[in-house]
Amino acid sequence: MGGKTAKLVRWLILGLIGFACVVVLMLSFETSLVYPAPRSGVGDFDHHRLGAEEVWFDSEDGTRLHAWLFTRENSQRQIVFFHGNGENVALVGPEVKLLSQLLNADILVFDYRGYGKSEGTPFEKGVVADGAAAVRWLCQRFEISSNQVVYLGRSLGGGVAVQLCTELPPKAFVLVSNFSSMVDVAAGAFPWLPVRWLMRNRYDSVPAIANCGAPLLQIHGTRDRIIPIGLGERLFAASPAQQKDFIRAEGLGHNNLPLEEYASEIRRFLGEIK
Repeated sequence: MGGKTAKLVRWLILGLIGFACVVVLMLSFETSLVYPAPRSGVGDFDHHRLGAEEVWFDSEDGTRLHAWLFTRENSQRQIVFFHGNGENVALVGPEVKLLSQLLNADILVFDYRGYGKSEGTPFEKGVVADGAAAVRWLCQRFEISSNQVVYLGRSLGGGVAVQLCTELPPKAFVLVSNFSSMVDVAAGAFPWLPVRWLMRNRYDSVPAIANCGAPLLQIHGTRDRIIPIGLGERLFAASPAQQKDFIRAEGLGHNNLPLEEYASEIRRFLGEIK
């Protein structure tokens, strides 16, 4: 009986050691999982083809960031586009150009550190600082304040945009396929890992948006398997905005939600802001 117990204990110890090794391995890959950053070799970076202006500016710590600016004559609004974690300005450029036309807006789309032509390596505090630098650049360019700028964020980009709501409150949020926190997303994808204790890139959006009353429009696919719609609904419920709207994209997932098809809804929502 004692021998069986000792053998069981040894197997238990080996199992715990194995599990600990897997946890350490997964944590070592956190940056690449959260930020599968496509560099400048992915996508067509010839901004002239899309009629964009190439822009460079520095983040708070001096990291050099790359961006494209799409402008319209007699534009009605200014927008900062915060792209998702697997995108860069070249990959989303055609979509942003179309949105600029459909929304009659000047739109700045930029790459976080480590993405596209931007310098550095991504991490939460740095990426949020990059978002702040993009907003400040646009405000300086058009001689406006942040509360005259719309923040349009997709997936990770929405998490970045929401973190700015206290420091640089926007005119409105348009959030696409967004989450309550990055930790909630990871916990759903890896329920057997202690991500709630150990994850470094957290993007805790619920308490952030709870401190911001800016009008909010959210669009989320009902079949999103990467960021389940329930996480988006949790974020929406936390917003104290008096003017907010949630659009359920029936039957659509995370990567097949055509944002331009919702341009009329975005235009309507922004037009109703007082």
